[in-house]
Amino acid sequence: MSWQRPSSDLRASDAERERVVEFLREHALAGRLNHDELEERIGLAYAAVVRGDLERLIVDLPRRHQPPAKRRPQPTHAVAERHQGPKPFMVLVGLAALAIPMAVMAGVLIAIAVVIAMSALIVPLLIVALLIAHSAKRRRPHRPHGRGMAGGFG
Repeated sequence: MSWQRPSSDLRASDAERERVVEFLREHALAGRLNHDELEERIGLAYAAVVRGDLERLIVDLPRRHQPPAKRRPQPTHAVAERHQGPKPFMVLVGLAALAIPMAVMAGVLIAIAVVIAMSALIVPLLIVALLIAHSAKRRRPHRPHGRGMAGGFG
């Protein structure tokens, strides 16, 4: 009876888990795993108990000592453009599209501020003018219409 177990049944160490995670990240950078696959496999790697669990996470990825898989045909120009960053012209168009509504909004806010400032100056002056007019009206002697005229008509 042999005391040796298959390697896949041995418990995995933290260092082995870290090596597998690094291996997965390298293959994600090479484009073999998308972000969701990478995150899922990293979670499973950290949760792995035995070496077999780790091996199942990387079995479909090429090792350094293996020859690389057949190259896929190069993507067409349209597909390659889709993966590039934004074009500088499009960035400028986007900024201009944002600048116009922001300028309009700033103009509206300035107009509101001017109206408020003007009303803060004009309303007290208007109140003072109305008070002066009202008090001037009270000081004038009241003359009835048509009476008190020399040679009246009636």
